[in-house]
Amino acid sequence: MKISNIETEPVSRPCWMIVDDNKDMLSLMRAIVARCINADVRCFHSPHAALATFTATPEAFDFVITDLEMPGMSGLELGERLRKLSPAIKVLLSTGSGILTDEEAVQKGFCGLLHKPFPLTALQHALETAGLLAASVKNNCKQFAALTMA
Repeated sequence: MKISNIETEPVSRPCWMIVDDNKDMLSLMRAIVARCINADVRCFHSPHAALATFTATPEAFDFVITDLEMPGMSGLELGERLRKLSPAIKVLLSTGSGILTDEEAVQKGFCGLLHKPFPLTALQHALETAGLLAASVKNNCKQFAALTMA
């Protein structure tokens, strides 16, 4: 009896990029996203480093979260440059200031605006609106939220 080996392609996980010049916020965002989403998460505290990595392999990234105000390049500019390289990329803008409204962020090409500090439900809503959060993932986020509120 001959048994054939069936080779299958490895299932690749989505890859997300998070860009924020505040390293504490970057660590927090990574922890939240990693807990809620089954994705590889690449973090950058420099928008220039994020852009260089994205430029080298734009097809490697499925979603980007970027801070608005960063030294050297704003999140607005970064988002615009990322979309020039990959028009289909969804980019969520986050900010601690009231410079932009949700509507203005969408008009500028972002899939949403996340106001810092934000409750986990705000991130969850932004991801749902962008079409990135499945029902099973929502459960993980709820469980994580319950743990962080204890």
